[in-house]
Amino acid sequence: MDFSGLTDLPERSAQDCARCQCGSLARVASGLCVSCLLRSGLGSDEANIEDFDALLAAVDVPDRDWQLGSYRILEEIGRGGMGVIYRARHAPSRRIVALKRVLNYHSDSRETLTRFQREARAAASLDHPNILPIYDVGATEDGLPFFSMKFAPGGSLLDSRESVRDSPRSAVQLIATVARAIDYAHHQGILHRDLKPGNILLDARGEPMVSDFGLAKWLDTASELTCTLTVFGTPGYIAPEQAENSAADLTPASDVYSLGAILFELLAGQPPFLGEHALAVIRQAADNDAPKLRSVIPNVSRDLETICARCLERDPNLRYQSAGALAQELERWLEGRPIAARPVSLPARLYRWSRRNPILATSLAVCLFFGTAVVTRQVQNWKLENKLRENQLTRNSVAVLPFLDLDSAAEESDWTATVARALQTELSEIGNARVVPVGKAEDSKLAARKFRTRSALFGTRRKTDRGIQISVQLFGPDGEPLFGRIVDLSATSDLKSFTRSLAPALYSILIANDWSNLITAKSDPAMRNEQARELIAAGRELGFHRTVRDFDRARSCFEKALQLEPRSALAHAYLASSLAARTHYVSDANLLFHAEREVKEALRLAPDSEEALRVLAGINYQRGQLRKALEAALHAVETNAPSGMSVALLGRICHELGRPDQALRWFELARSRSDRSGEYDSDIGDCLAALGDYEKAGAAYQRAIDLHPERSQGWTGISHLYLLKAEFATARALCLQNRSLDQEGIDGAQLAAQIEFFARNLSEAQRLYGRLDESNHNGGGAFYGNVSYGSALGRIGISQGHSINARAMLQECLAKEMQQSESAPDNPDILYRISAIESSLGKNEPAIEHLEAAVSAGWIDYRSLSLDPRFDAISNDTRFQAILGKLKLKVEDLRKTVNPNS
Repeated sequence: MDFSGLTDLPERSAQDCARCQCGSLARVASGLCVSCLLRSGLGSDEANIEDFDALLAAVDVPDRDWQLGSYRILEEIGRGGMGVIYRARHAPSRRIVALKRVLNYHSDSRETLTRFQREARAAASLDHPNILPIYDVGATEDGLPFFSMKFAPGGSLLDSRESVRDSPRSAVQLIATVARAIDYAHHQGILHRDLKPGNILLDARGEPMVSDFGLAKWLDTASELTCTLTVFGTPGYIAPEQAENSAADLTPASDVYSLGAILFELLAGQPPFLGEHALAVIRQAADNDAPKLRSVIPNVSRDLETICARCLERDPNLRYQSAGALAQELERWLEGRPIAARPVSLPARLYRWSRRNPILATSLAVCLFFGTAVVTRQVQNWKLENKLRENQLTRNSVAVLPFLDLDSAAEESDWTATVARALQTELSEIGNARVVPVGKAEDSKLAARKFRTRSALFGTRRKTDRGIQISVQLFGPDGEPLFGRIVDLSATSDLKSFTRSLAPALYSILIANDWSNLITAKSDPAMRNEQARELIAAGRELGFHRTVRDFDRARSCFEKALQLEPRSALAHAYLASSLAARTHYVSDANLLFHAEREVKEALRLAPDSEEALRVLAGINYQRGQLRKALEAALHAVETNAPSGMSVALLGRICHELGRPDQALRWFELARSRSDRSGEYDSDIGDCLAALGDYEKAGAAYQRAIDLHPERSQGWTGISHLYLLKAEFATARALCLQNRSLDQEGIDGAQLAAQIEFFARNLSEAQRLYGRLDESNHNGGGAFYGNVSYGSALGRIGISQGHSINARAMLQECLAKEMQQSESAPDNPDILYRISAIESSLGKNEPAIEHLEAAVSAGWIDYRSLSLDPRFDAISNDTRFQAILGKLKLKVEDLRKTVNPNS
């Protein structure tokens, strides 16, 4: 038991008293405190004294210093300006209580004694589990009042506030409970008026209990007592009106303010207002709005910030009008429901401020009016100047489209941004210009309109033997070519010198007011002739039908256009295209030579014509000269804004070279640049089929069927998938079902023959291939599986015992393939066909050698290889099996580059 604090002196006076050697107040003449005096009196027999009453009787201390009525003082636990609080024991019941009595030096203060009695009456009149109950009221021998209360072993919230700071839910739950208790007191007609952390006690379970109703006021009773006091509650927690107005004007909103201040402190770790002294704190609360909770602790809930702000409003009418309303709001937050309060809007805050400061608000309004007039004038001038400058920048503007990496078929957004920045720097040194980098591929016409530029710049880059080759092409707002340049860089560090050399020529075009002469000089003569232009447009549309008859009709249109405009490179190029396309259906070397003459004339007239370069690439592709075809196709993209057709041709060449993964990217890019839906879906399906992704391939073929049911590519692709999986019956049924819809096309006829050939139904295969051979003796080699009609018929003839005629047919086929390989020695398809014919002739060693060469050149179709009867003679050779295994692994690796999760 601690008796060291037993004194009725005020706190400040107690600090000046003599101290015992243990540091406690000395209460006897010997200079000892009560505790030390007791220990010295007990000596070595302290442990043998069991009865504490006997111990106290042995000490000469007046009863009034340790006994108040039936209460025995155990220790001092609190002290204020009016009274002192002890932990005491009620002798009859042995219950531990908190006992509060008036300090002796207040014995002649009527106001203090009256307030003390009011506190006792106020607390005693309240019966709520969260309000500290009064047990007993009495008086000392000197007539000073005291009363006993429930003892709160958990101390006060002042001591425990740090424990809930990191737990907003605990703090909110605690204040909600206190608010319910205060609401009960308000309904009993009592205002607390001195709510603060020190007046909220905690029981053994941590439940809060409101105490110290020393400043309590009955709502319906006027009293002179509270009007004469100089301090109303504790600064920092009392409402502004509590310090300014008469106590008679106070409402429950005053206690709501205090609850909000306590909640603010529990969450933020500090009260809403801080100052050097009490008056400074009171002045801040009266003159300023409370700070936002999130300005002190940013990670707290916005709803809690709103609740605190509503509680701490300076105008009582704007707060929660009852503690119960505050409790309900806090409980809504705890339950995760929307709160009723909303943050104060900026206009509302301005209105409140103007009401508090009318003179200043009027002055500011006048200043604002004249300031606005001046600023408006300045803004108008600035807008006019800016508009003039913007017009100049718009005129001298260019949108930089994503550069295309020709090595990876990918758009280089980072490289594009680098070029745009470098170009902007160089152009700005010459004059006003605006460079806009475009993050996503756009048509040059759309880009210029979308980004409000006068022109668009497209570029490519690729690696060459000389380093890095960069091309740039400038186009007008309608896609008209204005300027182009191709340069070789030894390293990327030369980019700055490249843009520096490019900027003057580019700027001279940008600042020109009229590009009509430049556009006219670069336009094709047929485009300036209305009749020739219409004939070219009609011929192009016929070419999309992809039938022999329509190719012949398209040829007629282009020839008529040339009669009108003989120097039209465009008409020569499209005529060459229709001639070359026809040879896909009927092999005719003369047509291909004619096409070559036309395309050379087109290139003579327009060396950088995209159409002419694309057709030249297509002719080389048909002749098997894939490297030459690739170079021409790349040049077509470098010197023009790439169309879907040019990009798709790059895809077909890459596919032939054994890179269906790269071809897939080209075809997807072609699809994004084409204005004809479904134009390249069957090509995408072919790439996916080559990679072994049959599910996605089937989806691509189906889309081709849905968008172009008149074409055979979609259903032949699906039927071919079943053939590759050796599901011959399904492939045959699908082929027969659709061939009736495609009487003129030959793709279905070729596929039907190949199904029977691979299924070893040789009699039917012989019949079908015989009919195909009659219509095109040199055909078949460019279709799926590279099975030429003659080689298939020769292989079937040998199996049927017609060895002499069959071998003669195979020798004829072999001679043609050997002749073609002289001009295209590294073409994988030609090498594959040579190997197949040699295997059919029993020339196993050269067959293996040519097959290995075909694989090295890019052949990857191991499925057709394993099904093709022409390779029966070498199919059991270990080298043949090794080739199959190698191709399977290669296809798996390529598929992973497209779909890493496969």
